[in-house]
Amino acid sequence: MTAPRSLGSWILSLSAAASLAAHAADLPLTEVTDYESLQKLAAQLAQQPYEAPSQQLDPFFEGLKYDGHRKIRFREEKSVYSDLGDTYKVQFFHPGWMFKKPVVFYNVDGVTTTPIAFDQGLFDYDDLKLPENLKKPEGYAGFRVLAPHAFMGKRFEFMVFMGASYYRAVTTELGYGISARGVAVNTIGGKPEEFPDFTHFWFKQPKAGEKYFTVLALLNGPSITGAYQFDASPGKTTDMIVKATLFLRKPVEMLGIAPFSSMFWFGENSHPKPYDFRPEVHDSDGLQIEIENGPSIWRPLDVSRDLRLSVFDVDKLKGFGLGERDRDFANFQDLEAMYHRRPSVWVEPIKGFSKGSVVLVELSTGEETWDNIVAMWRPSELPKSPTEPISFEYRLAWQDEQLPGLLCKVISTRRGFVMKADDHEYVIDFTKGGLNLKKPQDWVPDVDVVVNGDPAKVLDKRVMFNRETGGWRAFFKLDVPDSTNLLELMCEMKDGDRIISERWMYQWRR
Repeated sequence: MTAPRSLGSWILSLSAAASLAAHAADLPLTEVTDYESLQKLAAQLAQQPYEAPSQQLDPFFEGLKYDGHRKIRFREEKSVYSDLGDTYKVQFFHPGWMFKKPVVFYNVDGVTTTPIAFDQGLFDYDDLKLPENLKKPEGYAGFRVLAPHAFMGKRFEFMVFMGASYYRAVTTELGYGISARGVAVNTIGGKPEEFPDFTHFWFKQPKAGEKYFTVLALLNGPSITGAYQFDASPGKTTDMIVKATLFLRKPVEMLGIAPFSSMFWFGENSHPKPYDFRPEVHDSDGLQIEIENGPSIWRPLDVSRDLRLSVFDVDKLKGFGLGERDRDFANFQDLEAMYHRRPSVWVEPIKGFSKGSVVLVELSTGEETWDNIVAMWRPSELPKSPTEPISFEYRLAWQDEQLPGLLCKVISTRRGFVMKADDHEYVIDFTKGGLNLKKPQDWVPDVDVVVNGDPAKVLDKRVMFNRETGGWRAFFKLDVPDSTNLLELMCEMKDGDRIISERWMYQWRR
């Protein structure tokens, strides 16, 4: 085994680093030492015309397909910071296939900021036959972070940044699934969607025993620039503190803060289901929202032939996220994708989340390959000029689930037609919750059902005790006229006037 390289083996001269960052020319990239200096850089960049990051890859790398690109592996023994003891390590992804934009990296040791050069010797190319006189790439495609050995008695990859401003994380118990993004631009509103890039990263050189790994990132796109700081720590809940300052080069139709992308093909509530051996296929099965002095909302995901858009206006947001609540393998039957072990993600605002809305976009899909679910926070007011920044900070938890306090939690949503009729029936299972209700053994809650939108009539509503789950099962039926195309449904359980459950919300489309 080759001995680990010291950090100095990756160091570029400052003049070479400048040539790698042509789209950020004349900016003091090596003067970035902390979040404040990165903010200044992003503000300066917003005053300049946008120039997209690009590189002319050697034809060999340019032509790589999926199978060829995946053969290129980073040599683990050459991880960045391997010589610093039991601390975080960094490994890079090789450009090629879909990932052709150069990403530039720096090490910040508290005194100096030093570029990290592309080094072909860091990679094992397997049986790929590299041509002679091969032109080496100008930068890497992305990176992964490995946790210290002390976290689990072994090293494991827990965080990846790759492609535009996308990043993902795992926990010590749950694998990859949902993706987060730095920002969403014009996802809705009619204008073409933009996908700004994290073009430069600065790693705070880690020390043995440190809980968090710190990464600074520069965002750059046609309409926006931004400074980001990520402080990440793996665990049963992988914890991130994300703070950012954004500058608009030009007005945008929509800005999405703390956006996620996920996949929902079909679930227990989907009709018709694809001809597939698996009962359900999804990375997430619901949107969860908590409002200060307001309801705790669970919105089951679903898709139809048309785009589904849901907007939840909120004055005081406590948190939101996409959840994967179904953890029963029997409901997925997939030994490879392991959808029942995908993480939920929860955003807890720290600052910058005043009046706005949580937005959910559900796109039609015919497969599980592509993400078709987007959730984000949309602020009501946006900056008017490049000199007016917008700043925010939030805790991002990658975890098993976010519990709705002591309220009865929604655990399943099923729907269908009433036998020998065309009325629609909904069946919603709730946990019993943790509220001390002090009721007789045969007591059941009241159920409140509200229908908004086109005409429809609630025919029946009731609650039963579910012996199998130990919780409650709510039923209601709907008479939906033939002229009705869209309904917004709400259901929650009550003890008199007291709400004891999450507020179940659903969008019905013909």
